[in-house]
Amino acid sequence: MKRESLNTARKALIAVSTALICLTACCGSEAVAQNIVQKLVQRESSSNTVSEPKQMLRTGVDLCEPGLSVNSIQLATSLGLLPILKDIEVLRQRVAGMPNDGSLERLNVRQDLTEATQKAMLIVQKTNLDADFTIAEIQAEQMVYTEILDSYYDDRDRALARTNALSFMSNGALWAVCEGLAIPTYKHSQYAISSGITGILAGIVPSIASMYTLKQVNGKKKMSETEPNMLAKLFDYPTNIDIDYPKSIWEFLNEVPANEPGKKTRREQLIDGWVADANIHTFNDRNSRRQLDIITASAPHKKGLTIETLEVRTVMLQKLTGEIMKMKRMLLELDMAIIGEKQCVAYDEGKRKHVSSTAGGGKLQ
Repeated sequence: MKRESLNTARKALIAVSTALICLTACCGSEAVAQNIVQKLVQRESSSNTVSEPKQMLRTGVDLCEPGLSVNSIQLATSLGLLPILKDIEVLRQRVAGMPNDGSLERLNVRQDLTEATQKAMLIVQKTNLDADFTIAEIQAEQMVYTEILDSYYDDRDRALARTNALSFMSNGALWAVCEGLAIPTYKHSQYAISSGITGILAGIVPSIASMYTLKQVNGKKKMSETEPNMLAKLFDYPTNIDIDYPKSIWEFLNEVPANEPGKKTRREQLIDGWVADANIHTFNDRNSRRQLDIITASAPHKKGLTIETLEVRTVMLQKLTGEIMKMKRMLLELDMAIIGEKQCVAYDEGKRKHVSSTAGGGKLQ
């Protein structure tokens, strides 16, 4: 077994060495070749394996259930809202059990209920505004990246159009000359050699132009900027006041979902999803300093700002927005508990019998 392992390792080493030699010959530089090999080797095993990503981190909220989802109860506990919700239920039951005689005791209980309800509403409202505060900055960054992307797309399309026009025009002109030389006259015989050379050029020039478009399709490549975005904190990069997260949002992202005990936090699962997403193929290693520097716009790198980079940032920010927006589903459920439409108890998601009564024909059981 040891001998077989050594032989396998030796073959792998020879293969890598051969590839490095070939790349050196093609690239003209050993440093460039080593950089290419390093990029191929330094990637996670699960990277870019999911070609059709799906939603993750489901909230489990069911508006038809009388109780609350476990994730909503977890959020209420994190916000310090759960004790208030229980107090509201107790106070509401006390008010319902008292005669409507205008007694001082009933007025005091109703006053306590009103104060508890207002306090709970303010907590929900603040958390809702925390989510809006975070999403507002994310959307502002997306607008900037979209504007830059549009200019990059426009420059790329113009460059491709010029190259294609040059290819078509040169091809037509050279073939016209080639055929013209091939026409015999009364004074001269066929210019076979000249015609053949021109014909060769008519094939080579457009081919070179077509190969050049493969490079142009990637668009411009500039030095990446140093203006950290909302992705920075997710990867433990330094932040400033503009890209920091409110406490409630940051705690939500760093909690393990209550309906997925023993698994990773929402932030870790979000990053796992980005790494596995084949549509974000330029991000394949969460430990790569260069990749993270460029994605978070925290450090300048030569040829770091490209169409691909801007697309990756936009997609990642969109997915981050989607996960933060899911807090609002839980906040609605908590709001329903405040006004008495739901009870402050968790229901078993695995035993739910309710089916959404949509146009598809589902009915409540």
